[in-house]
Amino acid sequence: MVSSPLAPSAPFSQRQQVNRPVAVDPQLALAVADDSFLRSLLTDGLPAIARPHEIGSVTVAVGVPLPQGRMDAVLTFEHINCVLAGSYPEVPPPDLTSHRQYEAITPCHSDLSTLAHNVPLPEAEALLARSGFEPDDVQHILNLPSQGWHKSWWYSLTPDGFLTVPFQRHIRSRCYADGTVTLQFKDHYAQQRPEGFRSQPQKLPVVVHSPQVSFCDNLAHINLSRQALATPQAILIADDLTELEVEGYIRQNVSLYRQRSLEYLLNANCRSCGQAKCPLQGVDSSPVLACRSFKPVDVGI
Repeated sequence: MVSSPLAPSAPFSQRQQVNRPVAVDPQLALAVADDSFLRSLLTDGLPAIARPHEIGSVTVAVGVPLPQGRMDAVLTFEHINCVLAGSYPEVPPPDLTSHRQYEAITPCHSDLSTLAHNVPLPEAEALLARSGFEPDDVQHILNLPSQGWHKSWWYSLTPDGFLTVPFQRHIRSRCYADGTVTLQFKDHYAQQRPEGFRSQPQKLPVVVHSPQVSFCDNLAHINLSRQALATPQAILIADDLTELEVEGYIRQNVSLYRQRSLEYLLNANCRSCGQAKCPLQGVDSSPVLACRSFKPVDVGI
């Protein structure tokens, strides 16, 4: 069996009753959810869809039509294929102590590719910043001489999200009198050419669990949604599933996400919150009605 916090816990009668937030429509919660919540759908499910450093921008569309019915939501996220070394604590620069090591991981090079063609300067700056470059590096790239290159170390990610052998990326810029910029790059790598510059869009269906519908019918709806988006994965927002249901969904490549998280996103009760570091924790007169850090307290007896 798969051990999961999604399986029912002790009966409610065996726990002290606390003031629970009022339940909200999961589709409404999805429609108004902020960026951090949308990312949590990808990183906090069982199993997780992606690690935090694999996710770029995230958007959601609710109530998407299907040939038969509709999808509760479609989550579109930027799935990162390459990461800039040093842009995250988990992605340190490579430790190269000799020229021989450098030559061993850069024997091949790609053709010159265009990253952005005649785009406005602010768009070029935003593109480079979104790729992980610090402000000083962004300005260095955009102010290179005509024969200059900016060199940086990157990693490709495996399908499982692990870092591969580092590669070196050379970037150059061409600035024009009309204020536009062209960015180009080429890679020096060991064997396999990095895929794209940084990322590619990926769509996932998000389905809200229907407890009154059988497991097979719920799974059929999930499969129809996956087929419509041509993706092997899906996210199911659920709560209080049996252990067999948890194992069944996971074995069918469905990521499970607790429905209670949606309620806590839009509702808060400082009096019954367990965030001890918050100055409003335990305050009856708190004006806070919504809080991403709300942590309800269950007190066993």
